[in-house]
Amino acid sequence: MVDEQITICMEQNGAKRVVFSVNGEDASWCWIVPFTIRIGMALVRMDGIGGVETKPEHRMKGYSRRVLARAMEEMRAGDAGISMLYGISGYYHRFDYVTAGPEYAVFVPGADGEVPLPDGWSVREFKPADLPAIRRIYDDQTALATGTAVRTENARVWQKLQETPGNYPQDECWVAVSPSGQVEGYAWRARWCWSVREILEREFADTLPLGEVIADCPDAADALLALCRRRAKEEGKEEALMMMPPDSTMANAVRYIDCRMVQLFTDNGGSMVRLLEAGRLLKALEPELSRQVQRSGWSHPCLLKISTELGEATLKVTEDSVRVLTAGADESNHPQYNVTLPGRVLARLAVGFARASDLCARAGVAVPDPVLYLLETLMPTRYQHMYLPDRY
Repeated sequence: MVDEQITICMEQNGAKRVVFSVNGEDASWCWIVPFTIRIGMALVRMDGIGGVETKPEHRMKGYSRRVLARAMEEMRAGDAGISMLYGISGYYHRFDYVTAGPEYAVFVPGADGEVPLPDGWSVREFKPADLPAIRRIYDDQTALATGTAVRTENARVWQKLQETPGNYPQDECWVAVSPSGQVEGYAWRARWCWSVREILEREFADTLPLGEVIADCPDAADALLALCRRRAKEEGKEEALMMMPPDSTMANAVRYIDCRMVQLFTDNGGSMVRLLEAGRLLKALEPELSRQVQRSGWSHPCLLKISTELGEATLKVTEDSVRVLTAGADESNHPQYNVTLPGRVLARLAVGFARASDLCARAGVAVPDPVLYLLETLMPTRYQHMYLPDRY
């Protein structure tokens, strides 16, 4: 008799390993990795799926499907509103994941010799004493971003950065220093990241990929661009490759030089998102929904009930706030709109994949114009992006 079982093991970092075993041997597994990500002003609990693998001798037997199904049950019973992953094309849609957005790639040509820096600026190698400044830069520049990980002071990413001195050329990091001596930006090669080493370096062999390049001001961005262009040429590469959202300070800087800015979409693959529970997601989004309604000048207080196959919630929308109503709350003095959305549509709206009118039309969902307008006011399109060192 074959002994098959699925177990879930808790790791020290809060991650969970879901394992399918056959006769006591691990045959297939995946990881559930807890994150808090930013969606504008909102801090959203997200469970990432990573490390999905089945041993060669156990493939094509449905084991991975059973592992992922169990992982879905575990996440649904938890406290995350959404789950995300970076997937191969044509597989994870079976588990209700949908593409959340493209990869944003910037290709900058290498340059021979010295490229002028802004007056008074310099670049140098990272030192551990620079870490507080770099943490500040990351927090400042991702404060209203979408999809970026919230990093604690002791996050693994920062621990890895502290290991870079003396580890060249495996994991170089440079900083941009202002005329007053302040660190105002950094360019981190981050070759320890699987996505840098195994994907970018292989798929774009003529480039120098950098895992994370972030600047706090235009001059710092220009200084880092000059450094990256020079480093690319010194390593015999045609271009430097940086992954960054189009609304970042670095992306603004590259518009003033020769470069290529590319959005790389993957059909049913790449960055993907799945709804876990509508009420948890919408509750977490309250600060950002409130910011959007304030920016819009909305002047028609109302209730909006959003129903999905994975839960529902009623939003109280006023001129200056959006709140999820508690069960039994009496708000009958406000007009109420009701909309039923597939979970995949709500998940994509949350991360700003596309306009509500387009998502609903493609899903075959008939939504009255006032509701579409309200959905597009609360959940506009965005540049969803997680920096490579955080990827799981």
